[in-house]
Amino acid sequence: MTDFTEILRSPKKARAIAQYTIEYILEFCIAGRSLVGNDFDAAIILFAIQVYVGEKAFRNNEKNCRNLGFEDPFPEDLLVPISRLALASMTGLPKETVRRKIKRLEELGLVRKVGTRGLLMSREFAFSPERAKLMIHNQRTIKKMFSQIAALDVDSAPQERGRELSAPPLSVARR
Repeated sequence: MTDFTEILRSPKKARAIAQYTIEYILEFCIAGRSLVGNDFDAAIILFAIQVYVGEKAFRNNEKNCRNLGFEDPFPEDLLVPISRLALASMTGLPKETVRRKIKRLEELGLVRKVGTRGLLMSREFAFSPERAKLMIHNQRTIKKMFSQIAALDVDSAPQERGRELSAPPLSVARR
């Protein structure tokens, strides 16, 4: 097993680590946007729900969550819903955008309401082949990212890389 302590302490590696991390995030977003009709705002909201709920479930019951497979959903009794306001704060999107995108995610069967204000990933989506496929892709991308970080030579400066992403180029223009 690789000891990342020295790599993480090296200021010379900060740029390379940041690059690998950004590439991972971008690849995950590109892979997940197909679930929501190529709508990045909706994808970000869906991912934010998953991050919030997963983090709360793991913190509340780390022992039970350690045995889950990477693509396994968290047990229902460990889930803590997130509010639209918390999603707007977490993502930096306007409240009205979050409201519209949540409505779309509900129509697609990806998100469900819990109580009067809470949101969770829908049970159907949580157990769907599409989500499992996305999580397996995510797992491979994470392994690749950590392999790249582990391969960094702590004693030398990071090299510029010309690696291309596995997805087509994006237009970054906002509406």
